[in-house]
Amino acid sequence: MTESPFAEMARRFLTIIPHCQELNISLVSASPEGVEFIMPFQAGLEANPGSGIIHSGAITTLLDTVSGMSALTGLPEVEPCPTLDLRLDHLALPEPGRAIHAFAEAYRVTRSVVFTRGYAFNTDHTQPFVHAVGTFMRVSSKTSGGQ
Repeated sequence: MTESPFAEMARRFLTIIPHCQELNISLVSASPEGVEFIMPFQAGLEANPGSGIIHSGAITTLLDTVSGMSALTGLPEVEPCPTLDLRLDHLALPEPGRAIHAFAEAYRVTRSVVFTRGYAFNTDHTQPFVHAVGTFMRVSSKTSGGQ
């Protein structure tokens, strides 16, 4: 089975970002409808040693990364899209000692900004423990009028 162009792009995206490699973030799926990444539990990422709860900074990084990748799936071609804003609503704690999945989608694309929404969950995507909304700036000279 041939991998989708979005999945190939997401895999490359993860291999060029050092913190994604450090956090062992990997691709679950990628399509125009959205992107899902997974970050395994690692004791070195615990908020409090022995708690089994992954630090919110690592979760924020995961959601920023998956949201940024989802921004790219909404564009006609790849272009730089740095994060303008990312808001996280922490609804609950993640399950101790479990991997974290993150899903995001681009729901609106304008000439200068891509708007995303997503969430993080452990095993059941209908039970997220974090919701996220993000905005990503389009910096291509073709879209934003830049040089």
